[in-house]
Amino acid sequence: MNCDVSIARCESYDPQLVKEALLAALAPIGGLDWVTPGMKIAVKVSMMTLIKPEKAATVHPQVATALCELLIERGASVVVGDSPGGPFSATYLSAVYASTGMRQVLETGATLNDDFSIVDVSYPEAVSAKEFQITNYLVAADAIIDLSKMKTHGLMAYTGACKNLFGAVPGLRKSEYHYRYNTHEAFANMLVDLCEWCKPRLSIADAIMTMEGNGPSGGTPRFMGAILASFNPHALDLAGAHLMNLTADDVPTLSAAFKRGLVPRNVSELTVFGDLESFVISDFQLTPKQDVQLWGSKNEMVAKILSGMFASNPQIDRDRCVGCGECQRVCPASAITITNRRASIDKKKCIRCFCCQEFCPHGIVTVRRPLVARVLNRK
Repeated sequence: MNCDVSIARCESYDPQLVKEALLAALAPIGGLDWVTPGMKIAVKVSMMTLIKPEKAATVHPQVATALCELLIERGASVVVGDSPGGPFSATYLSAVYASTGMRQVLETGATLNDDFSIVDVSYPEAVSAKEFQITNYLVAADAIIDLSKMKTHGLMAYTGACKNLFGAVPGLRKSEYHYRYNTHEAFANMLVDLCEWCKPRLSIADAIMTMEGNGPSGGTPRFMGAILASFNPHALDLAGAHLMNLTADDVPTLSAAFKRGLVPRNVSELTVFGDLESFVISDFQLTPKQDVQLWGSKNEMVAKILSGMFASNPQIDRDRCVGCGECQRVCPASAITITNRRASIDKKKCIRCFCCQEFCPHGIVTVRRPLVARVLNRK
């Protein structure tokens, strides 16, 4: 198990500072020495949806640009892509590339993915996702670089390198996966399955500006000033979660990875290059703790009792809702309706996957934690 993680300071998205910080983060773990001329590299960036880079919900284009420059200097052929929360189509992706500023990478000689074909994958050794579909540009690459944005997450507590590879699943099929893997454990294992199948050659996190609070799209930008790098995506996530005061027990994907022997349980067991503790933000605002590790149950009576007492729920600020319908479109359980330009959630249908909270473009869906859970499980 490779437990090396490197962290470097970066005070802004100034192009020169970003490139220097990226080099500083990569150097202690061997840099890009593994990149050879002619190698086809897919950079899987976190773009998520139609959102501006200053919102800190997506990888900043300057980090992607600096990485592409370094790869192309070594003679690699680079394609940058993602399948964010929407149709996996040329029209939608073109709008996302423009909104996130990711077209900037074209100046380096890299390309933006325009291959919308899909590959069926059989993965019998998986824990959850033994069969799934994946975007072909990742399959066609000689190596994948996982370039994530460090943020809070309503369902998984933290999103970084492992969760970023959920974007390997094409378009709206991701909503289907939320419905299929309808417990925190099953969903987290599905994410680890995807990550392990993709086997990113290198993982990097943009933590210069992170997102706290109502992440992964409706939270508040928070300066952390760091770039992290590791050859182990789970080790990177363990270090990143620590910067937000989260442990492996708090993050379902890390718990799942630990059980498989892919990452240590404690950050102290990592080999860290750089002063990790100096980047920890003691008052980092998290999403409410998920007290019940399920959003569906085969035992209906147990599910109803626990759900009512402990389970967090998505809550819509109807006074601020504009009725855009994005939450209705992504809801895998068809639990959301729009009436008089206001969204409402049918609690009986809701599976608590928090897709609505994740993809609300206006950030008005939040995670509501019941009073009894807050009292009995103080955090």
